[in-house]
Amino acid sequence: MTTISLPGLPKITIPSVKVPRLQIPKIDLPKIDLPSLHSIDLTHVDIRKIDTSAITSNPIVKQATEVGYTAVGFAVLGFQKAQVRRRELMGQFASRRDAAQ
Repeated sequence: MTTISLPGLPKITIPSVKVPRLQIPKIDLPKIDLPSLHSIDLTHVDIRKIDTSAITSNPIVKQATEVGYTAVGFAVLGFQKAQVRRRELMGQFASRRDAAQ
């Protein structure tokens, strides 16, 4: 279990997840012939007919998706907190400016 503590928010406990080590193949990018990709005609491909069940049913993909959603959620919370802090500081500066005048 991992506990996350952010200022102003209650502590959050997240269960630990062990992900197996993945062997990702090495891709040598200079050896990929990109000009040949221009000859592929994708105008007749209907992506609605592509079966993605094999990809989306994979537990590793599901877990990675959840991790991504969680990371985006924390990023949104951090951005919103920064906006609130910026507005507070702008208010303080405006009140000090008005008091100085």
